[in-house]
Amino acid sequence: MKLSKLANWLKNTDVEENQNPAHSEVFQDRDEHELQKLNSENQKLSDRLKQSQKQVAQLEAQLQISQGLRIELGETHAKLQTAQSEVQHCKKELFEKQKQLNLIQSQLTKTQQTLANFQNWEQQLKTPIQITDISKTLPKKNFDTLWGFGIISPEVGFSITTGAILVKGWVLGKQAQAQTVKVACNGTTLLETTVDLRRPRVAQRYPDIPRANDSGFEFSLSVVGISDTAKLSLSAVLADKTTIELCDIVLKSQPIESNET
Repeated sequence: MKLSKLANWLKNTDVEENQNPAHSEVFQDRDEHELQKLNSENQKLSDRLKQSQKQVAQLEAQLQISQGLRIELGETHAKLQTAQSEVQHCKKELFEKQKQLNLIQSQLTKTQQTLANFQNWEQQLKTPIQITDISKTLPKKNFDTLWGFGIISPEVGFSITTGAILVKGWVLGKQAQAQTVKVACNGTTLLETTVDLRRPRVAQRYPDIPRANDSGFEFSLSVVGISDTAKLSLSAVLADKTTIELCDIVLKSQPIESNET
């Protein structure tokens, strides 16, 4: 019963609204307003969608750029490691080359020094050395110890151009046999040579002395480098260890004449 009344009431209400034009306009305005509102919201949503799609596109582009940069960064890092390895290799190779260069430079310096010394030695070798004096230094107290001595060569005034002096002589002991001849310069012994060479002329002069024929001595001595004057002092050493001064040979370097006129 109640349901029938409710149905009739709803039916009557619809009829009344349809029959009332004012009510119909109100509902139409409301619907249009709702439609406009929905359209406006739809437009806003559409704009937000476009904006979101635009942002998504931008983010995707940035992501691609970031990924590209990441790949490029990885490649750059790999290139950097390769370059660093190459730098280390170059440094090592440069160090080895520098060692070789230093060794070659050292060898070059030594070669230059050797060449300079050789040129200096060659210049000294070409410098003539003259025998300016041969003076006897045999003390009077030792006259009875020797039969005699002599310098056969060189003679005073002789010029040496070979870089070495060749001295030939003889010494004949009286109380004891002469065994060696020492050669000294400024108190320093340069050499010592034996007295045992044949001297036929000495044997003719002293025919009664058994050792006269074997009383000779001879030595060669470099005189390269004498800058001015040098004195060679000769002394005989006898069998009884007695040392007797014989003579001084004075040498003097001679300036080389220039070819310039």
